[in-house]
Order: sequence, then structure tokens, then C-alpha cells
Amino acid sequence: MKLYTTILFVCFGIFLSFGQKRESKEKIKKLKIAYFTEHLNLTAEEAQQFWPIYNAFDDKNHDLRVKGFSKIKREVKNMDSMSEAEASEILVRLEGLEKEMYENKREFMRKLRKVLSSKKIIRLKKAERDFNKKLMKQFRDRRGRRKSMP
Repeated sequence: MKLYTTILFVCFGIFLSFGQKRESKEKIKKLKIAYFTEHLNLTAEEAQQFWPIYNAFDDKNHDLRVKGFSKIKREVKNMDSMSEAEASEILVRLEGLEKEMYENKREFMRKLRKVLSSKKIIRLKKAERDFNKKLMKQFRDRRGRRKSMP
């Protein structure tokens, strides 16, 4: 069940990353900065240390999703004609990408612990979750409005 949930989120991330134009990505990044700044209550010194760490983590995760998963997504389109051996090889690569994302997250947390308190790191996790929920709600609302238009 956990694997299916992970694959679902990965595919969703791929969908979002392909659907966004460069200016949309920049707009989302600015909204995220404002949201995190408000909810984390970072001091000037903390912000100066936090943002380079966060941006490096976020950029690497984005690269892994876009570059790594896009090839897998193309290959999975031909699922019906795929052999079991080919599917197995794709799963191995998928696991490798997920491991890279996990290691990126571990390194991110290690670095964060040097500049933020544990409470602020927990607030960050909550702020990320809340921000993503709001973003998805806006996305769904916008998509729903477009479908209801003639």
C-alpha cells in the first residue's frame, strides 16, 4: 500500500512539474517564500542560512522528479506491451530515484538542524504540507471552473 501511495505522489509530482511553465514555477516559489516566512517566523540570521539550504534541497528534488521520472513516465505509457523483465527494471530505477530523494531529504534535515530549532523544523514540515494543500485546492478549483465553462 505504501509503495502505491508513493508511486501515486511521484506521478502527481511529475504531472505538476510538466504542467507548470517557468513563470508559474517562479510565482509558486515566491508564494512559498512568503508563506514559509510568515509561518516559520524566521529571524534575519535564520532566514539567511535557511533559504540557501531549502532552495538547494528543493531544486535537487525538482531535478530528480523532472529528469528521472520523466523517462520512466514515457516508458510506462507502453505498459500493455511491456514485458515483466522491463517492468522489473523500471521498478529498480524507480526505487533508485526514490532512494536519491530520501537521501536528499536526510541531508536537508541534517543541515537544517544546524540552523533551526527542532520546533521550527516541525513548523516547516507543517507549513510545507499546508502550502501544498492550498496549492492543490487552488489548482482543483481552477480546473473545475474551466470544465464548467462552455
